[in-house]
Amino acid sequence: MPVIRKKKKLSTKKIQKGSIGNFFVYGVVGLLMVLGYVAVGGLPSINPPQNETAVDVVTPTPNPAHNNLQLQTFGYITPTPTQVKSSLCTSGGINEEPYIITSYSPAAGQSVDETGQVKVWVTDENPPYIAPQETINPTTGAIINKGTQDALAPDNYLYEPALYIAPHTAETGGSPFFPNLIKGTVNNVPEPYYSANIPSQDIQNGPPVDQITGAQQDPHLLPGQTAHTSEYIWDVSSLGLATGTYQAEFLIYDGDVNRGIGCVSITIQ
Repeated sequence: MPVIRKKKKLSTKKIQKGSIGNFFVYGVVGLLMVLGYVAVGGLPSINPPQNETAVDVVTPTPNPAHNNLQLQTFGYITPTPTQVKSSLCTSGGINEEPYIITSYSPAAGQSVDETGQVKVWVTDENPPYIAPQETINPTTGAIINKGTQDALAPDNYLYEPALYIAPHTAETGGSPFFPNLIKGTVNNVPEPYYSANIPSQDIQNGPPVDQITGAQQDPHLLPGQTAHTSEYIWDVSSLGLATGTYQAEFLIYDGDVNRGIGCVSITIQ
């Protein structure tokens, strides 16, 4: 007679035990997914922004217990350098004589390293102004006495040659960087002079200016008129800038009652 074997039935306890374990695993996985979603700020956009779109960089609050890496801040695009949005960069108004700034170093398309220098050459019919009572070493061009570097000219901007790095411009009240070295001939007693008959004690003679390459001509000099050239030098290390491209604004007062303003890009590598 054939033996009939009965099928074993799973106990209700085993079924319940397996179900509870599965629900626990799924619950943990689901919770991790939710936490990850919240941590990265949601899903990436299906319509990423285009290059040169302005980006707001969010700086996380420092916390030694957490590592903050906000990749979504820079997703898809490369931020562009901050531009100088200044009416002062346009010829006219306060910027009466932009052509007194005859050359820059680094020149357009060139760069400077973090141990290098940024230079500006200025030419006028009178020795260009520096701060009242500022004195320079005639051999090295180093500043001996800073004088009154915060003294304002009649246009309410500084007599002292000043460099501003965007977005901190002169018109927004940004902090200026003053030259580390001055070469050539300058005048440290700002007065509304209109002739070359300037008292000799007002003249500061620094070392000869460096060779100028690619300098533009100063169209306001009359035939036979003497040109006084000064050179203002900033050490890159004194600017506190990392490698990158920056928009710079130079405010220079000439040797009488006019100002020249130049806005250029400076690349530090």
